[in-house]
Amino acid sequence: MKYKLLSLNVGRPEVYATEKGDLKSAYRKTPVNETTFLTYLNFEGDEQADKKNHGGRDKAVCLYPAQHYRHWEETYNKSFAFPAFGENITVEGIDERDVCVGDIFQLGDALLQISEPRKPCYIIARTHGIDDFPARVTKEGFTGFYLRVLQEGSVTPGDMMSLVERHPAEVPVAEVNEVLYHDRKNHEKLRRILEVDAVADGLRGTLQKRLET
Repeated sequence: MKYKLLSLNVGRPEVYATEKGDLKSAYRKTPVNETTFLTYLNFEGDEQADKKNHGGRDKAVCLYPAQHYRHWEETYNKSFAFPAFGENITVEGIDERDVCVGDIFQLGDALLQISEPRKPCYIIARTHGIDDFPARVTKEGFTGFYLRVLQEGSVTPGDMMSLVERHPAEVPVAEVNEVLYHDRKNHEKLRRILEVDAVADGLRGTLQKRLET
């Protein structure tokens, strides 16, 4: 399977005004047109404001599917330009239902592995002035996801993102979202996800605690 990288986006922390006051975040990223090097932690020129909840090896790259933009434009009757969801890479055709935690992809010279779904937070609501945005994202399952970098390398807008290896557990990102937000006490599914060696450490801790209650 191959998917096209439509937009490569980076940004550094900034303070910007919202309807509910100033916000410090690196959410508002800017598309870049040139080849950019991807390290184990981030793209060059990219940084996180809240390093407790963002960034690190398991969240080096945030991906958002480009086709979801059309859904949100119809839902809210407004236009959203890349990267309105604060993503590093906007990729056409890839979908949370079709890819699995642990899947490995080639993008340019870099090798990436899906680590966990992206959790939408209040920043998406504050940035766009839409209070119910995070809740709608989790309800629809259009969250996007994070990837860790297995091999550093250069990436160019327009590159194809190609599946190199499907994880043998075959747990779709959408299934993890279902357990996180809707089927929270399904111990069978919790155990199935926890058996995936590629699950991000933070997510593993969250699910393990839920399994023990």
